[in-house]
Amino acid sequence: MGAAWLIAALTLVSRLLGLLREYIFSYYFGTGELLSAFRIAFQAPNLARRLFGEGALSSAMIPVLTRSIQERGEESSRRFVGTLLTILFAGLCTAVIAIELAIGMWRFAHDDPALQLTGLMMPYMVLICTSAVASGVLNVRGHFGVPAAAPTILNVVMIIALVGGARGLGLDDGPLMQLQCWSVLIAGVIQLFATGVALQLAGFFPLFGGTWRDPQLRAVFALMAPMALGLSAVQINTLMDSLIAYLFVIDEHGERVGTAVLGYAQFLYQLPLGVFGISLATAIFPVLSAKYAAGDRLGMGEVFERGVRTGQFIALPSAVGLAFIATPLVATLYQHGGEFDASSTARVAPTLVYYALGIPAYFLQHVVIRAFYALHDSRTPARIAAIMVALNLAGNLVLVFVMEERGLALSTSVCATIQVVWLAVRLRKPFPEIPWLRIGGGVGRMALAAAAMALALLAVKIGGEWLHWHKTVRLVSLLVTGVAMYGLAAFALRIDELRAVLRRT
Repeated sequence: MGAAWLIAALTLVSRLLGLLREYIFSYYFGTGELLSAFRIAFQAPNLARRLFGEGALSSAMIPVLTRSIQERGEESSRRFVGTLLTILFAGLCTAVIAIELAIGMWRFAHDDPALQLTGLMMPYMVLICTSAVASGVLNVRGHFGVPAAAPTILNVVMIIALVGGARGLGLDDGPLMQLQCWSVLIAGVIQLFATGVALQLAGFFPLFGGTWRDPQLRAVFALMAPMALGLSAVQINTLMDSLIAYLFVIDEHGERVGTAVLGYAQFLYQLPLGVFGISLATAIFPVLSAKYAAGDRLGMGEVFERGVRTGQFIALPSAVGLAFIATPLVATLYQHGGEFDASSTARVAPTLVYYALGIPAYFLQHVVIRAFYALHDSRTPARIAAIMVALNLAGNLVLVFVMEERGLALSTSVCATIQVVWLAVRLRKPFPEIPWLRIGGGVGRMALAAAAMALALLAVKIGGEWLHWHKTVRLVSLLVTGVAMYGLAAFALRIDELRAVLRRT
């Protein structure tokens, strides 16, 4: 799991910079309609990244490329990658042109800030998707550093643009947000260049000019189509959440605040998921694929077990902790005299609690789906994901009128939990080597440790409210208590994953 820890460390740096970016957003834009429009615009190319980049296409390519290197050698495999990237780049450019034309016609009929910013940012889709697939190639070659560091580039460029535009150029509102969109495009160019340099240094730069009739390409696209839905269900649900919030959640001043509120909550619940969950799944997927190609199914089961148990060791306390610290966390991070006030905290914190309920499911989902893909079964996750996307849409349209943005978060968490349980049940037949009893025993002990943590946090929370502690004091007290109690309980219950963490620290 060394690669997982490397990815997690680099991702942590990126997430901390992302936290700074979100703070700057909160100061200048609060939960206003302009930030809601930006979040819609930013999610559109990032959904494409999940569909065609690091999600479906990259995941479909990894097992095929692993087998190609073993069977055909490096030169043929580099030519295969070059042809794949050529097809991807041409297809994405065509898609962007079509989308830009559609946005232009839509704006002619009814203009909207979200449409304006989406049109400006759509070319980022070409850059980030191409870079994501190239990062998948690096992962197959055992190079995880540059792909994991790529989001840091985005955050650094966005922060420079925000601060430089506001303080240096004196920009406000609309012009500042347009500069932010341009900064995303600049970051995309830098990310693509850095990935290309890393491929060159790894000795696996793509060879272009290969045949489009390569059977390996057909294998990738055959796997990719259902993978696009299976791996991206959470992102599709998140985009639906944002669109529904933008249309139906309006505050007392007539501002479309729902998407801005969801964005703050989504970033915070995705902190543990991005740092540990996705990093873990990214690291074990090439290993699962390599063991499957070598016929080592028992080894696959062991890797799967470590992935699930390590993920839940982080996910369970993360969910409990975020549920208890949501209000002081949001207030401490964002409420500092800018546009983000107490009313904004009152909207973001409960939404974060409902998203936090699904964290264990989000962690497990990434590992389980990649197990299906390592087995070359992309249809089962796709069918289940299609049903869950429809169910989430129905839940959104009901709950948004009852609970506003909180209902959208709750629907997403419930659907993610149902989806991962369904997937795990379906995985038992094609993958009987998974030691479910051992996994259940280990995760059960983690749940007991998380329950002990919850009781301790409840006592501190009640005490802090009774003594009227400052929000920062409450936050620090809850964090220290939660970490200490979970660690002590894990030690008492002899949870193996605690020893693994201690060995690396």
